[in-house]
This record gives sequence, C-alpha cells and structure tokens, in this order.
Amino acid sequence: MDWNLNSELLKTFFEASSNETHILEAVRDNNNMITDFRYLMGSKLAYGGDVDLTGKLLLTVYPWKKDIGLFDHFVRVAETNEPLNLVFQYDQNGHKKWYNIQAKKFYNGLIVQREDVTMAEQAEERIMQLNKVLFSKNRELEALSSELKTFNTIAANDYNETLKHLYNSMEFIVNNDARNLSDAGKANIRRAQAAIQKMKLMTDDIIEFSKIHSEEQMTSVDLNEALVAVLSGLDQRVKAEKAVILSDELPTITGYPPLISLLFYHLLSNAIKFRKIDIDPLIEIRHTVKKGGDIDHSAALKDNSYHIISVVDNGIGFDPEESEKIFTIFYRLHEKGKQKGSGIGLAICKKIMDLHGGFIVAECTPECTTFRCYFPFKNDDR
Repeated sequence: MDWNLNSELLKTFFEASSNETHILEAVRDNNNMITDFRYLMGSKLAYGGDVDLTGKLLLTVYPWKKDIGLFDHFVRVAETNEPLNLVFQYDQNGHKKWYNIQAKKFYNGLIVQREDVTMAEQAEERIMQLNKVLFSKNRELEALSSELKTFNTIAANDYNETLKHLYNSMEFIVNNDARNLSDAGKANIRRAQAAIQKMKLMTDDIIEFSKIHSEEQMTSVDLNEALVAVLSGLDQRVKAEKAVILSDELPTITGYPPLISLLFYHLLSNAIKFRKIDIDPLIEIRHTVKKGGDIDHSAALKDNSYHIISVVDNGIGFDPEESEKIFTIFYRLHEKGKQKGSGIGLAICKKIMDLHGGFIVAECTPECTTFRCYFPFKNDDR
C-alpha cells in the first residue's frame, strides 16, 4: 500500500484522538472482490490498550461484524467512495452498547472511527419514554378538564330542568291533590316519579363514570374470554331481539379486565338497542392490526402498532357529523323518549380507551355503524 505518508505522524495523530481510530486495507480475491480488511494501524484506544491488531484480518478477529452488516457497509465505502456515518447497537458482554461508526475511503482501504455513544442513546431512549408518559398524562388531563366543563353544563341545564319539573309537579300535589288524590293528582304523581327516576338514572351514571380509573396494574386480558362473559350477561336481550353476534378470533392484550368488559358491554348494548325495527340485529366483532403511521388520527403514535377491535352493526346509525360529539358525556343521539338511557355509555367507552392509552372512533354509512377501538401494542400482547 503506497501511502507516501509519515506513519509516525499518523500514529501521533491517532494517539491524540479521543475516538477509536483504525486504518484498514482491503483484501481482494482473484476477481478483485473485497473478501476482508486487514488492520494496518490503530490507536491504543482502538486496540484496547496493549492489544495490537496490526496485520490481522477484520473478520478473523471480529466475525460478528459481518453478521450485523457492518462489513458490507465497509465494502460499500471502499467501492463507491461514499462515506459512512451511522449508529450501531449490539450486545457487549451482556450489555447493550451503541457506537457511532464513521468510515471514509483511504487509498485501497478505509479510515474508520468509532465513538461510544451509549450514554447519549440511553438518554434519548429515556427522553422518548418520558415523552410518551407525558403525552398520555396530558391526554388524561385534557379529558378530565373537558369532563368537568361538560358536567358544569349539565348541572346548569339538564339537572336544573329535571329538578324544576320535579318541584313543580310535587308542589301541585301539595297544593291541590293531597287529600283527594284525583286522577289529575295521580297523573302528576306519576310524572314526578318519572322525573325522580330520571334523576336517579343520571346520578347512578355519574357515579359509574367517576369510578372509572386505572389505579390497578394492567394485566393480560384474553378478549375472547371477556367477550363471552359479557354476552352471557346479555343473553336474554340477545334472544329477545333475535340478534346475531359474530366474532373474529380476538387477541390477548395488556389492559384492565373490568374496564374491557365494561367497554364490550356498552358497545354491544348500544348495537342491540339502536336496531332497525324490521331487521334483526347483526353485530360483528372484528380484529386487525395496524401501524400508527398508517392511522389517520391525531392520537395515533407513529412508532406504535395498534390492535383494532371493531364492533359493526346494521342498526339505525347516526349522522356522520356527530361522530365526535357522541362520545361527549350525556350527549343524546336520538330524540328523548324514543330510547332509554342517559347518554353516558359512549362517554364511558372513550374514557376506558383513554386509560388504555388508545382511542375510539365512530363511523356510519347507510349499510352499517362501526366503532373502532385502538389498543396500543404492549410487550406481552399476542
């Protein structure tokens, strides 16, 4: 190798470098193909103190560098004259290490520098983990703030309206029908009772909503088993409505078992309740997997994958313009009196998905209504 350079000057430069530095010479076969690299010179840091690799072959000393693709990168630099600058991660004595590898063509070989960037990479990973936690906590705080605002609105409207109706009806009884209990009085009592029942329903739902939390540890949840348990509880309604329920084979995910069951209950209960009059309910539970980068939703994390559990029914549906409003607490899709309920079921579903770090979306076409629940992949999912 005719470098026409002072090797002692190079050695002095290498020893002053804070990075591991090598000069490698390409070893070629009869077809001029690079088969290995020979160490010609290196700093003490590169050679590990007293270890001298001069004259030794790269793949003889470090055969694993071919397995991780580093040898192919070196060949590409030597053949194309395109410099290399990348970060490699591999296990070293049972510990994960990250190195920044830089290589440039140098005569019939390479100059290679290696810098240990393990601490920087670990810090970056930790920052990414903290950012995910922060993102999740911010979503919870935003959801809580929105819920509090909504509750204040309800307290000022629906609750006051109900209390006013209850008060006026009871006042009428006290002033006019307490002794005689006329037909009109009885009717007013019934109206008062209906108002009281409505208040109780709303109060019960508020209590249920407020109890949804994630203080317990997440655990493995077989969604097939959770679905079977919920369907068992809905068995009489399913038979009464002649509903047909079909399901894909569902995955085992990491989550909160009671909340998963509650999620299935509300989605299936709604699918049965909001049926078309002349058509038996057909409900399908489907499972797919999708990368976050392929999901068009602001809450989807690009570096995550998601289990998508879809509940599809052939019911009466809703106006597509209401696809986000329907997850608001106490929002009623249909006219009061036509369907029982306080309008809290879908709000509960949204809160459950928030607590799992996922999200829920609703879509409606003339053919079907679909609720998609996006659960982020965890390490133990299968």
